[in-house]
Amino acid sequence: MLYLLLSCTSTEKELDNDLAFEEELLDAINTDINQTDASAFALAVIRDGQLVWSQGFGSDTQDDSSVTGDTLFRVASLTKPMTATVALQQVDADCFALQDTVNQVITNFEMEQQPALSQNLTVKDVLQMTGGLMDVQEQSGEDGDGMIESFLPVYQELGYFLSPPGRMYNYSNSNFVLAGRMIELCTQQYFREALEEDLWAPLGMTNTRLATNSIVSNAAYALGVTTHWPNQVGEEVTVDAEAYSASHLWPAMGAWSSVNDMAAFALFLLNGDSSVLSTEKHLEMTSVQVDTEEGYPSKGYGYGLVVKDGIDMGDKHYSVEMWSHTGSIYGYSSHMYLLPEFGSGVIVLINRDNASPTNSVPIALGLEALIAGTDSQIDLPTELSEYVGTFNNDFNIGEMYITVEENGLSIEIPTLDEFNIGYDSILEPVRPDNFLLHYPDGTYDNLSFIRDNNGNVEYLRHRNYVGEKVIENSLQPSKAPQSKTIHSLFSHLESTIDVF
Repeated sequence: MLYLLLSCTSTEKELDNDLAFEEELLDAINTDINQTDASAFALAVIRDGQLVWSQGFGSDTQDDSSVTGDTLFRVASLTKPMTATVALQQVDADCFALQDTVNQVITNFEMEQQPALSQNLTVKDVLQMTGGLMDVQEQSGEDGDGMIESFLPVYQELGYFLSPPGRMYNYSNSNFVLAGRMIELCTQQYFREALEEDLWAPLGMTNTRLATNSIVSNAAYALGVTTHWPNQVGEEVTVDAEAYSASHLWPAMGAWSSVNDMAAFALFLLNGDSSVLSTEKHLEMTSVQVDTEEGYPSKGYGYGLVVKDGIDMGDKHYSVEMWSHTGSIYGYSSHMYLLPEFGSGVIVLINRDNASPTNSVPIALGLEALIAGTDSQIDLPTELSEYVGTFNNDFNIGEMYITVEENGLSIEIPTLDEFNIGYDSILEPVRPDNFLLHYPDGTYDNLSFIRDNNGNVEYLRHRNYVGEKVIENSLQPSKAPQSKTIHSLFSHLESTIDVF
């Protein structure tokens, strides 16, 4: 089997009394390794509130050592729940309140192009992803403490709100960059120091880091493999710790960690620890604060965590609560799925971007043994005419035109047409009010139609674009976006990729 060729290495945790489970899990991991083309893969299993199993596979590390449960990977957006925890510690310490506006904490914070909206952005908006802030994903090469403070004036000058603060959930790294700066102001420390002292040390996460030099000094880290490297899209490019960095984005996507360390953080989420975070704030963090409006019956975002009440896996639905977060960045994918009712969970780190361990995660969770599944049913949109109209955002992309054609709902994006960015004009319905926009290279983006309080379609949402419905019937293109910066709708690397 491939996992034997990849040099399976265990660290500390093995299941001594469940050989059948271990064999089934190893077979599933082998399948995931083959399907994702991973050459470094690590997985940890939590059962009954304890880390019971962790192993690494492969030897694609900087020093050619075998991957173990302690091998470092970029964990991308798994940084966000860690940032949320330390931000909530500041609420416990009465440095700021969730209902405070951001400019009460960060003096002179104001988006120059929309100053009035800036007055309404709250700490709660930032932590629950309802800030409406333009996303930032670009890696800069900058590395080191202090970059968050120097980045914010540039962001305030060039950035903008995609939607009014508090209006809707929309995933954006910028929210957590602001959270990171608020942490610095409260603790009078650099963001890295605050996480090290106030979260990682108390939880025994001695192998989780931010600074590149601390990664390079430990050469046994996983090398990443990406086919999305700028100017080399489609080619396999190996990236090491010094290939890219963006310390201004550390609070959103910057951490390196191992499955064993991430399991320690997962156990804190499952079990709580009042010496780290109050019981009240832990409960709020792990509870739905806002509906994501992605067409799932019950899927929301807490503070730095996705919270689902019900999981669809294959053709089965399981009525169980799940807390999760995932991430993808050049050369790396990260996954954390937790079932609080059973104290179980799984952490997976892979040295490929956009990689989903769809076979090993369900087995590692032991889902079918925990709860009986029922037939899954997804209702697809049927009344397509209610989506028809012109949607506009002057700051980003401009107008989009939605019409109903013989073969389905159709989209026209003049700005992408102008730049010869190809896309399939027919949208694929996947869930209520949600469609996929497909590109020729096989990638896709999720588009959500957001309704107002009366049930009428008001917005068309994408992570990098929110357009307000301005005309009931689609017209010919009439104007282009006026923003200083235009973000395309191409699939983003720093994303959330759910197995479920």
